[in-house]
Formats: sequence, structure tokens, C-alpha cells
Amino acid sequence: MKMAVLQWDPDTNGYGLEVVEVRTLEDLPSLRGEAATPIVGASIVLDGRLNYVSTEKQFRDAVLDDPGTAAKAQFLEKDGVYWPSDFQSLSLASAYYGFERARAYALARGVDPEALRGVPVYYFPSFRVNRDDRGKDNAAWYSSLRSFLLFRFEELQSIPLAMNQGVIAHEYGHGIFTAEVHGGAWNPDYVDRWCPVSCVDTAGPIMLSLLEEGFADVWAVATTGDPRFIGHSLLEWEGRGRDLNYFDPKAHCWSQREFDEEIGYFARYFAGSREKAEHWGPRKYELGTVWASALYGASKAPNTDLDRVVDALRASYRSIGPRSLAAVVAEDPTGDSFGRLDTIASAIIAGAPDDATRVALCAVFQDRLSLTADALGAACSGVPSNGQCR
Repeated sequence: MKMAVLQWDPDTNGYGLEVVEVRTLEDLPSLRGEAATPIVGASIVLDGRLNYVSTEKQFRDAVLDDPGTAAKAQFLEKDGVYWPSDFQSLSLASAYYGFERARAYALARGVDPEALRGVPVYYFPSFRVNRDDRGKDNAAWYSSLRSFLLFRFEELQSIPLAMNQGVIAHEYGHGIFTAEVHGGAWNPDYVDRWCPVSCVDTAGPIMLSLLEEGFADVWAVATTGDPRFIGHSLLEWEGRGRDLNYFDPKAHCWSQREFDEEIGYFARYFAGSREKAEHWGPRKYELGTVWASALYGASKAPNTDLDRVVDALRASYRSIGPRSLAAVVAEDPTGDSFGRLDTIASAIIAGAPDDATRVALCAVFQDRLSLTADALGAACSGVPSNGQCR
């Protein structure tokens, strides 16, 4: 089916209307298909009712004040091409195509075809935390609902996040992480083990949150070929911090000591406060970019590329067995092991599909994360650091 959507043009580094072939759509008016199931008019509320939840059904009943209905997009057909007839229809069509591209790339990298098939996408839902409206200028993967959320835009006046292909692919990357590392669980059991009282001073959950953001950015860039994808929607200074073409030693070179200090600072000053969310919201993207920039840098080494780096990343989730991130999450009693840079880096290196990619990852992780070859294991023996952070 041919459809007009908003599409990124690498030649101009801008978005414009383009006719594309949509291959997975099953119903045009609702824009429902293998890649996504859009839902409009939903109301999601997070409040005290969650204190009484113990099952997935109870959770869904508690948070979905209104489950919403199927989307109803409008199109005009001309010469075999379906043209959205209003802005919301264009937004929905562009979002569906973004999910289709993200799914196609994930399948090409070996993700299970049943993972995220027809995944619910709550489009412009009402979203409240207690009485606070949080449902604007954002997009998210909500793992407990196993659904994507595309919020209305108010302050962001560039390309809406729902129409930004890189943003869609980024969120899809989160969905893949949940499916493979956590087995798709709505409430992974590591939470009770790692956070019996609070997560604010525990290394594992903090590492997990920033890792997901960095890894999702890598999925986004690999899917779209656009290392500056977030800059189409955010202010220039915000987007530059996640531009993977841009290397800044002050921002992209890190160490275990600095990570441990970050946890201490976070716990000491922000535990249990509103400032915690306001601090950690942007900070997790900054620290996640350390990982994203390292992986993207490895892809520029001789005889490898970003697809092969993503293959290593995806293999680290589950495929490499006892050293995988899934295994570490399942077996780590406190989160301390998952909170170590060498644990994460070694898992990705173990997933490398060939020697060139292995060497590139060894070199970049030694450099960007201040790790020794010995700390990364036998796979990195004799591989020197690439020296960018000196």
C-alpha cells in the first residue's frame, strides 16, 4: 500500500512529505497492523491505587481509567496513493510507518517476530501522576503496560515526537530491551531484589535506566541512519548532547569511580524528592550517551559497521547465555554486579559477531570507560585502547 507520510531526507537533513510503501498494515482507517495498534482517547492515571496491585490485570485495571478506542484516520486516494486528509491522520500514518521501519530493522537483526507484534500505541493519551498532568511533549515505552505512549505536543514546535522516525525507533529499542532482557515481564523480579526499600542508592537500577537510553539511541541511529535524529524535535542545545557524530571528551569519557560518585550524589541530594526526577530525567540521557557514543565510535573502526555493533549489543541481551545481561539481571542479588561498567562492556564484547567488531569494542570501551584489557577479559587481550579520551 502506498501512503504519504512525513519522512526524513538524509540529503537535506530535514523532514518532508514522501510517498512510501507500507507493507504490514492490516486496516487503513485504524492504521492497525503487524507493526502497531494505535489507540486514541485513553486515560492513564498513576496514583495510590498502585499500592494494592499484585497482578498484571490489577495493574491494567488500576492505571487505565479509560482504555481508549481504535484510531480513525482519514485519507484521500489518488492514483493508488493514500494521502492523509488532516494533520492527525498524517501524524498517525507517519508514526505507523516509523514503527514499521523499526520493526523491520529489529527483525533483520534477529529479534523474534512475535516480540512486539501489533504492539499497542497509545496516541495522545491523558496521562496523570496523581493530579499532575504529564501527558505532553514526550514519547515513551511503558514496560508495565507493554505499550508505547505518544503524547500531545505543546511546547515542542519542531517535528512532533510522534512523527520523528528516530524517536519511534528509540522507543522501539526500549521495547526490545524489555522483551529480551526481562523476558517481556510487566513487573520484572529484579525490582524486589535490588530495591527492597529504595532504588536511589542502588547501582543496578541506575545503570539500567541510563543503559536503556543509550542503547535505544543506538537502535534509533541504526534504524534511520540519522545520528542527529533527536535534534529535529528538541532545541538545538538539547539535541547536540545526543548527536552521535559529535565527540566531546568531557561528556563522553567516563569511569567506574565517576559512576559511583554519581550514585552517591543522586542518593544524598535527591532521594525521595521532586528534584530527583527533575535531575535524573535529563541526566540519564547524558550518561546514556556515554554508551551510545562508544558503540557508535566502535562502528567507525575498520572492517565493521553499525549493524554488526548492534548485532553484538542485541546478542548481549540474551543470546550469549550465562554472561548475558538477562542472566546478570536474573542472578545478581543486589544489583551491584549490574552496576559495574566492565560487566556491561564484557557482555557486549562477548556478543561480537566477528573479530573486527570485537577488537573495535575492546578498544573503545577501554578508552571511553577507563577500563583495562584485563578487566574486559581474554577477548580483549593484546587490544590497545584507541586513546581518544587522553
